[in-house]
Amino acid sequence: MSLAITLAAMFTGYYKFRERSYFLQQTADAIEEEANAVRLGIYPYREFDDDREAEALKLFTQCVEDHRNEQRRRQQQLDQPSDQTAPASQPSAA
Repeated sequence: MSLAITLAAMFTGYYKFRERSYFLQQTADAIEEEANAVRLGIYPYREFDDDREAEALKLFTQCVEDHRNEQRRRQQQLDQPSDQTAPASQPSAA
């Protein structure tokens, strides 16, 4: 009986670890995409020229903070016990 409980706990811990790494990678990719967009001056930073660089960086910072806040929200959902967690989209097997 103890072995079954241990294996179940290990499986649950592994699954959440995989979800955490998936969501962290997703956030990192989104931030990298924003950084590339601001560096290359493409959407939504297309309208900012060299004279308005401070405005572009302000928008970039806001977008990055939005991504970070979303990551924190996901992390909090994962930290809740399974019976209280709302059904969320699960990462696809890649």
